[in-house]
Amino acid sequence: MRANPQQDTDTMAKRQSTLSMLEQAEMIDHLVGRCVMRGGAVADETLLVITGQTAENLISLANHLRRLSHFQGRPDGMVKSR
Repeated sequence: MRANPQQDTDTMAKRQSTLSMLEQAEMIDHLVGRCVMRGGAVADETLLVITGQTAENLISLANHLRRLSHFQGRPDGMVKSR
């Protein structure tokens, strides 16, 4: 984990273009990283402060996943048919 996950997440969120899949995964990883205690245990509750841009990125990611959910299972079938 990086020294300042808030700064890393905010830097990614400031980009005007849509986040790549890797950037989306890293954003989620940084958010989850704030919910893990030093010993590695997941906190029972966590208060997160996120920027408006990070919230917009999360909304965009949720919408993207909803659209992809209609095709869940299809790529596996396409790969197997080859």
